[in-house]
Amino acid sequence: MNDGQRLRGASREDVNGWIHLRVGGRPRERGFQHGYLLAAEIREALHHIDFLVLMDTGVDFAWFCANALAMFEKTLASNFGGQLGDGSGVELLEELEGIVEGANANRPADARALTLAELLGWNAYPELICQWFPAVMAGQIQPAVALPKATPTGLQLGARRWHHFGHHCSAFVAVGDATRDGEVVIAQTTWQRFANGDAYNVILDIAPAGGPRLLMQSVPGYVASSTDFWLTGEGLAIVETSINGSGFDPAALPEFFRARRAAQQASTIEQWVELFRFGNNGGYTNTWFLGDVKRRRIAAYELTLHQEALQPVVGSGFYAGYNIPLDVRVRNLGCSGPSGFDNVLQSGSRRVRWEQLRERHHGRIDAALATRMLADHHDVYLDADCPSPRTICGHTDNDGSGLGGNEPWYPWGSLDGKVTSGPLAREMKMLGRWGRACGTPFEVEPFFARHPQYAWLRGHMKDRPTQPWTEFAARTKAD
Repeated sequence: MNDGQRLRGASREDVNGWIHLRVGGRPRERGFQHGYLLAAEIREALHHIDFLVLMDTGVDFAWFCANALAMFEKTLASNFGGQLGDGSGVELLEELEGIVEGANANRPADARALTLAELLGWNAYPELICQWFPAVMAGQIQPAVALPKATPTGLQLGARRWHHFGHHCSAFVAVGDATRDGEVVIAQTTWQRFANGDAYNVILDIAPAGGPRLLMQSVPGYVASSTDFWLTGEGLAIVETSINGSGFDPAALPEFFRARRAAQQASTIEQWVELFRFGNNGGYTNTWFLGDVKRRRIAAYELTLHQEALQPVVGSGFYAGYNIPLDVRVRNLGCSGPSGFDNVLQSGSRRVRWEQLRERHHGRIDAALATRMLADHHDVYLDADCPSPRTICGHTDNDGSGLGGNEPWYPWGSLDGKVTSGPLAREMKMLGRWGRACGTPFEVEPFFARHPQYAWLRGHMKDRPTQPWTEFAARTKAD
């Protein structure tokens, strides 16, 4: 079968800053389509992460990739030692191998040849840098591939925050009396360092052979969302905000696999939780917000290596995310460092602001209002409308105070906005805005002129002009 035949039915459309990628078929087939159509973007993302991980840790990203291969390849290839009776480990590994094959097809002579190790390291990057590497540096686990010589370990070094900042995402889910029509409304804005967050502009539509569709925001080369915004053919809408969970089990299943499997197979909130917790390795810990569009129910779920909590599944209510665990035990026993629960210099500011918005908009929330809530700029610390790291639409680059543990004017914050509602989700549709949720543009060179301390990031950040909210839909049988 030639490349043209393997690409049949796949498509790529660049629209308003997003890449809308549609792939389908069997695992290796849809992986090949993904890799082929996003080959340049995958290589660009790896180029940036090679540089950034070295700057963050002093260790080459290749070492992380080698360990990801050692930890995860056999685990997936063996279907977790036979415990995955559905064969989903092998299936996802085949999709990853297909991405590698597609990205290397017709590769220019001067382009890097993508490897499975690099793709595993890239997909696992959030859990490697947030949980695995700190545990390695603290001496809690031994890496399969030894650290480079003369790399010290120990608790003092391991206490460093290898992944910058506690500010990551803002999100909410609402239903029943909280919304205008009683339907589910769910929304999220991803926060990240602009240098690697510039790659998070993929709307990935997967139509697996014989399985339900998935529509998600994703990243070139990723088989899960990771950002996370998911819509499933079974009627689930899923987002998250990250928390600083600690601990890691290198013998268990990677988070990116558990998230994909749960989204692909679950038809209820309870099934999603059961699938996601199975084989938990403690990686990439989050407060997950779950909306069941068919049954008009919502919940919130948190899982670290040793703690978990499912907030009540309700038919009327509002849950919001701000990078602080909702559950007191998860917050105090499952996470490292202070949570900032009461600290309005940190994420506690968004906790308070979400409560204010919940009360103000009770009974009126719909998709249109959700887009405006994500763009909110009220700073409860200053008690003024001023975009900052403390606002729901994050603008760390606009804050020179250094308050709350941030480096002054660090180029970090809101990358996007995503929203869906019951009526949209039933048609597998979502609204997305690339750039900040509020639409404020970001220009690289003027930023470096004002803040030359970050000029070392030149070549690793892009301009993000104001973009409109755009509707995306998963493919239908007619398509």
